[in-house]
Amino acid sequence: MAPAGPAAGLRGMSHSTNFRPWSSADAMTADDHAMDRPVEPLQLEVSDARSRILDAAAHLFRREGFSGTSMDAIAALARMSKRTLYASFPDKRAVLEAVLQQFIARRFFLIERVSRDAVSDEALLTRMVGALHAMATDEDALAMYRLLVAQATNLPALASDANRNGLMQVQAMLRQPLRNCGVRDPDMAARLLYDLAVLAPMHRLLVGMEDMPMDTVAIVHMVLQGMKGM
Repeated sequence: MAPAGPAAGLRGMSHSTNFRPWSSADAMTADDHAMDRPVEPLQLEVSDARSRILDAAAHLFRREGFSGTSMDAIAALARMSKRTLYASFPDKRAVLEAVLQQFIARRFFLIERVSRDAVSDEALLTRMVGALHAMATDEDALAMYRLLVAQATNLPALASDANRNGLMQVQAMLRQPLRNCGVRDPDMAARLLYDLAVLAPMHRLLVGMEDMPMDTVAIVHMVLQGMKGM
């Protein structure tokens, strides 16, 4: 039986974590359902309010830090009353959790988009790993990671959950194409790619070291050759 192609690899991805990003299929399904029923104004208002809250909070957290941001400031920047804010989120930690979920979901959605027309599973992996590296080392990602590190003592579960769920998302995204390339332990291979393309470069930048050139073709090839049959 011939191995599945890259398109099958994308279809086979399982987003079983709490941070599951929307795929294009999700968007099509939502649009199809929306055509079959009337739009409810209240749902639109709640959705819009939530978006404003998360965008305002993300801006303030990056600029002022978690401790320097108040629920009052979030409500003011989101142009809403504190009552409306607290109706959506009970406290500032819940807001930060939602900001992290949204940030990660948006990143993984973009990674899937740039990888759709890959001509082989190895090419698909190379594109995904390259996109992971780029999106983990830009200023927005570094600012978000600094925020997590700063709160690791006060909110240890939040930082560890974010790191664990980020890895689980990567494993879910890379699992099928790795299997298609003959890797028997795709989760271990995905962890190696995550460490090489995401964690190591990110940590170099966080401590002020210069980012090294990333040869994603060589990295993916090395991991595939080392993990095939294992």
